[in-house]
Amino acid sequence: MKPIVVIEPHHRRCYIDGSTISIESMLATLNTNQYIISATLKPPHKLRLIYDFRYIEFEQILALIVAAGVDYKKGFFRKLKYQLYRDADLQARDNLNITPFCCDKVAIRRENL
Repeated sequence: MKPIVVIEPHHRRCYIDGSTISIESMLATLNTNQYIISATLKPPHKLRLIYDFRYIEFEQILALIVAAGVDYKKGFFRKLKYQLYRDADLQARDNLNITPFCCDKVAIRRENL
């Protein structure tokens, strides 16, 4: 019997700069995307995203932000954080392909005795 795996969406933050009109059009674009569960804007231009990592990558979301005419902040530590987001998404997608094993049924090898 295969155990039930609960897949939680990823929560990410990104700081953005742009005009009010372009930010509102970007939020409308992000919220109409079927793989982005929620995109909200918190007070000092902090964009909070909840998305399904199985179908969309964080890099694609950043491309959607730039296509809407809004810039995201690109400092050294922010680039490092975005790389961490990309790596975490890739690792989570890879982990979904692994079949879980039962830890109490590990085969004992003779050379380990």
